[in-house]
Amino acid sequence: MKRSWFLITLVFSLAAFIMPVHAIQPIPEETGFSGFVNVGIGAMEFETNMISGNAIGDTGDDVITSLTDSPDSESSATPVLNFEASYTFAESRTQIFAGNRLEDLVRYDLSTLVGIRQELKGKSIVSIAYVFTSFPTEVWEDPYVINQKREETDRTSDGLRLGYDKILGTKFEAEFTWRDVSLDDETSGQTQLVGSLITADEAKLLDRNGDVYVTKLTYPFAFREKRHVIVPTLDYTMYDLDGDAMAFDRYGLLLSYLFNTEKFNLITNLYVGRSEFDEENPIYDKTREDDVVGASLSAFWKKFLGVPKMSLVGTLAHYNSDSDIDFYDTTITMGTVSVLYRF
Repeated sequence: MKRSWFLITLVFSLAAFIMPVHAIQPIPEETGFSGFVNVGIGAMEFETNMISGNAIGDTGDDVITSLTDSPDSESSATPVLNFEASYTFAESRTQIFAGNRLEDLVRYDLSTLVGIRQELKGKSIVSIAYVFTSFPTEVWEDPYVINQKREETDRTSDGLRLGYDKILGTKFEAEFTWRDVSLDDETSGQTQLVGSLITADEAKLLDRNGDVYVTKLTYPFAFREKRHVIVPTLDYTMYDLDGDAMAFDRYGLLLSYLFNTEKFNLITNLYVGRSEFDEENPIYDKTREDDVVGASLSAFWKKFLGVPKMSLVGTLAHYNSDSDIDFYDTTITMGTVSVLYRF
């Protein structure tokens, strides 16, 4: 089953599934290598009309019969694999790193980050990373083809991710990501153009190439020696796409809760968001709006099999993006089991 960055971006970030609910981890005090690897398997149920998939598998239908119905449900097994490898220069408080993050993995973006972190006075940390697509995501050249096989095309993206933890000595954390998104063959609306349902200028409103900007602001609240941690995150996403009917602004609130004990951790996430699109969609003669809700629960069993740095991780999640245009409805239900090892 193939999934993509674009699909789960419509839902919400899942970063807290693997890493603690902080954007940037503290830099180790000693020089040397550190990081983590997380390997496992899961099951996912997807509903989407827009995505073909990637190298891992398939999602969605090659042939659809309606432009007004919600997508059918598809399910399959899925691998879980993400990692980060870092090298710290303790004297200068500098760290170089490479890897991926779970929210990118679950979006099936299959992106890699390569960057550097620097600790400043007051233990604040700044970071900059180059983000690029490791394996292209496959989307439909023209998602709106009905009663015949739709053709696939590759979508790639690259850009920069900036982070700032403990801003000016406070607990505020900020992250900004910019990506340039490119489809090899973008023909959205061409079938309707040939059928005289829309004009050539209207077809351009469906273009999915462009830039994506994501800004997050987080403030953690810790209680009882960090046994309980509550983390609200405000996020703003702007899809500055070439097609104004596909461009949108999304505003969201993620509320995370971490319960920490010697034997296990529990992390819960609740999210609400709203996407407001820029222009009227020429196929549906209305301007699209999406309401996004989601919830997840992850459990970490520490010292799995007696290994101090290894944890067994289980995750359950359900997210729904409900569009006022049924064709764009998106739903994901997911369950995964994995083993996380830190080094």
